[in-house]
Amino acid sequence: MVGSDLSDNHEDEYSDADDIADEMDWPEDQDSVFKTQHTTGIYQVDRRLTPHTQLTAESLENEQSKVIKKVMELTELPSHTARQILQEMRWSFEALAERYYEDGERLLSSAGASLTSSAEAPTVSYQRSNSGCVVLSGGDEAQCQVCFDSMSGDEASHNMTALKQCGHMFCNSCWVRHLEIQIRDEGQATRIHCPGELVLEGGKRGKCNILVDEEVVERLLKGAEPEDLGLLDKYRKRLVEGYVNDNPSIKWCPAKHCTNAVQIEGAVDPTMFKTMVSCSSGHSFCFCCLEEPHAPADCADVKRWYQKCKDDSETCNWLQANTKDCPKCKVAINKDGGCNHMHCKQCDMHFCWICLGPFEHTTYQHTCNKYVENESAVNASRAALERYMHHYERFMNHAKSRSLEAKLHETCLKKMEDMQQAGNKTFMEVQFIKEATDILILARQSLQWTYVVGYYGPSWLVRNIFEMNQRELEGATERLSGMLEQEEPAKFCQEDHRVDIINQKSQVKLRLDRLYDQLCDWRSSVMDPDPDPAGAAAAGAGA
Repeated sequence: MVGSDLSDNHEDEYSDADDIADEMDWPEDQDSVFKTQHTTGIYQVDRRLTPHTQLTAESLENEQSKVIKKVMELTELPSHTARQILQEMRWSFEALAERYYEDGERLLSSAGASLTSSAEAPTVSYQRSNSGCVVLSGGDEAQCQVCFDSMSGDEASHNMTALKQCGHMFCNSCWVRHLEIQIRDEGQATRIHCPGELVLEGGKRGKCNILVDEEVVERLLKGAEPEDLGLLDKYRKRLVEGYVNDNPSIKWCPAKHCTNAVQIEGAVDPTMFKTMVSCSSGHSFCFCCLEEPHAPADCADVKRWYQKCKDDSETCNWLQANTKDCPKCKVAINKDGGCNHMHCKQCDMHFCWICLGPFEHTTYQHTCNKYVENESAVNASRAALERYMHHYERFMNHAKSRSLEAKLHETCLKKMEDMQQAGNKTFMEVQFIKEATDILILARQSLQWTYVVGYYGPSWLVRNIFEMNQRELEGATERLSGMLEQEEPAKFCQEDHRVDIINQKSQVKLRLDRLYDQLCDWRSSVMDPDPDPAGAAAAGAGA
């Protein structure tokens, strides 16, 4: 039979893999991906943690109010103006203080709290009270600059609002329509611009740069029609969201349905190991890329790995299961019939599908029932495929083991509570079980990501020592996993079992510390966070 030559079209046909979440078989409860149980005993300080503060929805508002108050004390500006210049400086009090004393007027202008120097405010025949209401004298009339309705006296005072900074005046109905579009349709809250126009240099007209402050928005929406009252709650919610989204030191927890946030102290280097944070609900994640904690792999390698898994896994699985390489030209051949006589269309070689030896196609005198060890070199493309599958399969195996051992962790915690309630054991006597399962899950997660480090092989990696440490940690982890799975949790408290588990737990911690220490030393000495992917892959293949 003639084999199907896949050198040209197999990649196009099979490279569109399914969603990476399906391919990688994560747990059904996606929150569990971000759940990391922190050890309170033997591994009290997680080596991956960066200093941070956990923030709930309530504490976010408190933190926001604190920094606004600090700016008010520094600048003697009202709260809504303090918020505007903080938004401009991305909520950095130190940067704001420096900029304010350098050129306060320019900061106010860029923050939308005052007119740009080249713009002129419109000439108006009214006064504006501190609350934004229009105050007219005598028989003067005020006209809305959108719908052109004219009002006078008390009617204007109750139904017209002007911005003090720019002088633009609109009726309250037009204001509410503008706010509704900005908040509900555009998703804005922190940067709602005045809808008016300004006269610029040369007589040109342009959009007003003034931002509508929260004081004006609150007053307008409180007096709106009942159907618009929900806008005020949405506006307040988005002000808090803006505080997080505009602040580089704060990020939302990425777990589904979690409304908590995390604030770091200082800066986080995405190329180093200490990027993990944990919200108040116990969800742990990488602060830089918002993926699950992935030390010792860095964020750039994690992103490349996920993309490679998405692009290559289905292709690799199909090729391994359905193709073999032509022994002469090394092109991938697909066997699409029952006959084991293969004919490569690219190099015209006839070979046996079973043993890949030459096939005499004129007489069909070919046997391959006797085992002969094949010592020929594997071609480069097949070697690259096998190298990727080697790391991918072990990565996925540790991910699967971690998922199963998370269930074991919950079982052990439940049994610990039962033993305490029955009066058999005290709280302290059963803590070693929790500590053992905590360190087991931590080791599994670290081992999982060591295969990403091994695959990309950064230039600072001393591969033989790294693989030795990896092997020793895997052995210690498997022994601890076996010990925890073999017995019922109640039997753990027997003295001989208890001592064995504590000793093995210490061994896992020792191996894990050694792995991290070695990687930190190598990376710190070379400081090459982002090696060339092609060079790294070639180096790894050579090793």
